Amino acid sequence: MSFRSIILLTASLSILAGHVAAQEQPADDDRVLDTVVVQGSQLSRLKGIAEKRDALSVIDALGVDELGQLPDNNVGESLNRIAGVSMLVEKGEGRYVQIRGINPSLNNVTINGANMGSPETEGGGRNAPLDIISGGVLGAVQVIKALTPDLDGQGIGGTVNVETKSPFDKDETLWGYANARYGFEDIKPDDRAYGGSNPYSLDGTIAGQNNAGTFGWLLAGSWSDREYIAPGYYADDWASYEADPATGSVGGNAPVNVKNNYYVIGRERLNLSGTVEFRPTDTSKYFARAFYATWDEYQHRNRYEQNFDTDIVFDTPTSGTSGENRIAMNIRLEEPHKDIFSLAAGGENIVNALTFNYEVNLNKNKLDEPYAYWEWRSGKDFGPNHWTLSGDGVVTITPDAGTPDRQDPSLIDFRRARFQTSKMDEDGLTGQFDVRWDRDTDTWLKAGLKFRQTDRSWDYATTRYDGGSSDLNLGTSASFTKGAFTNCNDVMCAPNLFMDVDAMNAFLADPANADYFALNTSDTFVNNYASDYDITETVLAGYVMGVRQMGPVQVIGGVRLEATDVDSSGYLLDGEEVTKISDGGDYLTVLPDLLVNWDVMDSLKVRGSITRALGRPEYDAIAPRSSYSEELGIANLSIGNPDLEARVSWNYDASVEWYPNELTLLSAAVFYKDISDDLVGLSEKFTTQAEIVAELERRGLTGAIDPTELTQLDTSTTVNAGSSTLKGLELIAQTQFDNFLPDYLAGFGMAASATFLDGETKVNGETLPLVNQAEQTYSLTAFYQNHGIDASVSYAYNGSFLTDVDLNNSDNDLDQGEFGRWDAKVSYELRDNMKVFIEGVNLNNEPTTEFQGRVKARNTEYEYVGSTVYLGFSYGF
Repeated sequence: MSFRSIILLTASLSILAGHVAAQEQPADDDRVLDTVVVQGSQLSRLKGIAEKRDALSVIDALGVDELGQLPDNNVGESLNRIAGVSMLVEKGEGRYVQIRGINPSLNNVTINGANMGSPETEGGGRNAPLDIISGGVLGAVQVIKALTPDLDGQGIGGTVNVETKSPFDKDETLWGYANARYGFEDIKPDDRAYGGSNPYSLDGTIAGQNNAGTFGWLLAGSWSDREYIAPGYYADDWASYEADPATGSVGGNAPVNVKNNYYVIGRERLNLSGTVEFRPTDTSKYFARAFYATWDEYQHRNRYEQNFDTDIVFDTPTSGTSGENRIAMNIRLEEPHKDIFSLAAGGENIVNALTFNYEVNLNKNKLDEPYAYWEWRSGKDFGPNHWTLSGDGVVTITPDAGTPDRQDPSLIDFRRARFQTSKMDEDGLTGQFDVRWDRDTDTWLKAGLKFRQTDRSWDYATTRYDGGSSDLNLGTSASFTKGAFTNCNDVMCAPNLFMDVDAMNAFLADPANADYFALNTSDTFVNNYASDYDITETVLAGYVMGVRQMGPVQVIGGVRLEATDVDSSGYLLDGEEVTKISDGGDYLTVLPDLLVNWDVMDSLKVRGSITRALGRPEYDAIAPRSSYSEELGIANLSIGNPDLEARVSWNYDASVEWYPNELTLLSAAVFYKDISDDLVGLSEKFTTQAEIVAELERRGLTGAIDPTELTQLDTSTTVNAGSSTLKGLELIAQTQFDNFLPDYLAGFGMAASATFLDGETKVNGETLPLVNQAEQTYSLTAFYQNHGIDASVSYAYNGSFLTDVDLNNSDNDLDQGEFGRWDAKVSYELRDNMKVFIEGVNLNNEPTTEFQGRVKARNTEYEYVGSTVYLGFSYGF
């Protein structure tokens, strides 16, 4: 965080602290809000503050307004406004949520308290993609940072619980609301590009109950469609060049490859939620809930790459000449389809002082991800050139006069085409039974059992075509390209060619063109078996806990036991035969918890806790399988380790929370996490043919992988070999300034949050920064609500953080760059329960960035998606 940012945040907190004292009311004052009917964003803030204040542990929450709206288009982006929570942005949208800097795969995500699972293979399959869930079907979202014994032990960072709406959210026999948005993208697609259209979304909820209030039903749905452009610059594998008197080079650092992408991303989301509830008496209720989400996406990547590794001469540290190099182009079309389905049924019965809760939950998640990938590459024909290196780490290559036209498709030859299918199926079954005994008004005890079984399978296959007996290049068919263009964004302009993947696929399918292609069958094992796995993970948990109120002090204590059993299988190449092998393991984890809440006064609460949590290994890390990928001669081989056990963490939390009134919150929290048995990725790099062949032989992959075209092999596996610590400070301030502003200015307010983290991992005696941990995150929101106007302007910032570690060479480490985004929204109430609004997302056109070797100037990614403006309408009845 910059000095200016620290000053701004400190000033904001000081202003809030100085003025909220005037708003604090005596304990016996039944003050009502100036606004008779609390609605809009004020209602969302009031719900969130009330839920935080009344919780047993440290949580933060978001509630919807009276028209069912969360602050953002998906849950992940809304959560980014909570202290200690940051979103990992992928192609311009928040997808995975970090809690207190902890890797998303170590957090737990639930729907109405039931495990959500994940339709993902990325991150090993424990990363739950929250961008698949629209805010339009939700009633609330909680981030639980200190776990109590009745919650799943999984969640070293915490648990994100999303709650769907209930028919009893309103005391009406029939009610509902609808929202509609239509948007405009800042970056417009070229007419020759694949896709690109303006975004829109629709949300709707209708619910009702009988006159007696004993039976209720609800249906909610949300649909969104967005296609947008993401031009980007990428520079890979930065290398150091020594000064060379023979050539006059002064030496320096430069990337080996200079790439630019013209990305088009299309995303369609559909969410459906249905609930029926039966409450025949005051002491019994029964429910059935269903939630379904589907996600259809395409990512069309048009990439142009200039190799930059031959005869590099530095005339100055930032400019020079290069020799003859290759041009490589590829076109990739990914079309993932994801499904999430959850069906739950259960009930609650109260018998005297006992309360029984029970629930069975079934979830089915699917991923079907085909893609077509065409690669084209020239010989080392382009050059010599002059080049410059900017302060942003961008290399601009200028061809010398008389050199070949680097946008001539006939000079770029066919290398290969690959067609991949990746299918993941995950079935989960959960059953839970809890009983609570209210011993007296100050004491209650609770115990429960939970069974969860997850069956996950991943099936991956690739069909590969190499060049045939006839020569093929990008100019062989006029339909392969749609013309040259210059791909520009804020840091560079670079040459590119629009390619047509559909025309290429049609050309391959035509029998008349068979001589151009040869089916590659030599790597059948790698393509069809090496990555596949099946896993069954069974967890049996039991807990006891008690809560005792002793005057102003509340004590929560208990212990949870979780027994985990994992059975997994994969495939092994044994000679020329493919053999399915099985492996597995089991472990028992004891998770004691102690939490104390002290109401120093009605408006002041102090919390402290010592809890224990676990983080199970990623699915692909524990399967006896290997994952192989290769691009332009650089191969990556990932090997599973079935002997992995869960990470465990002791968590220490302390906080002070001040609630002067219903719309004001000031809080400060400190925390410390001590993680043992941490998972560490061990990687090695092999760069000679002899080393590559020897490593493949050691891994039993001789004959499975063709090493002749490889220039580099990177291998990685995972072990329980590290320990990590994380400590941090969270600050939250939120208020509405009505009590000290004149009436005509009433309605202004501010919310600010900041988190400061410090963490490290120790591996083999070496201390490294904690992976996936941003040291600073903060958000600032200024809002106004009065005279029918509801407006807000917000800024959310995540600092840079380490994402990939090479234990052998820190120059290969990768960091995600800092990210700060401005959003704004204004709505106007035309009449009761009818609003129009306009909102802007990423108004500052913030890029996502990455850099190598802990040096920001060694840029490996600049990718922009631009800003988006939405017009919308909301109506409720």
